Amino acid sequence: MQKEGEVSLWLGIFNDEETFRKFMEIKYTDDGDSIPSKFKKQFKIDYYDIDFSEIDYMEEKSSDLQVLLEGFSNDYEIIPRLNEKYNGGMYNSIVLLYDFEYQYNGDNYKDGDNELEFIGCVGYSS
Repeated sequence: MQKEGEVSLWLGIFNDEETFRKFMEIKYTDDGDSIPSKFKKQFKIDYYDIDFSEIDYMEEKSSDLQVLLEGFSNDYEIIPRLNEKYNGGMYNSIVLLYDFEYQYNGDNYKDGDNELEFIGCVGYSS
């Protein structure tokens, strides 16, 4: 759900960048209508503003939230807040939706070795 000043975080592990990018890809019909990504379908997200989202795939996996989120918008502010919700784990795929408060329903994504889990939402200065 759109909510100014909130950011929602997902972390995952994907075998390769192409698989992760395909999971996140929003396609369009010839008429210009959007076809939801696997990400949107999996997490039952109707809409988020793609201009207020950041995704990244890292070749090297890390369990350090500082390493995973360094360089993202508002990293200095959101890393300490997300640390309280973070339980560790090795990850290489990151999804941040800004001005979006995800209503977690217990679902995460797993397909073979590829996984994506919702970590949490925190406030930030928009």
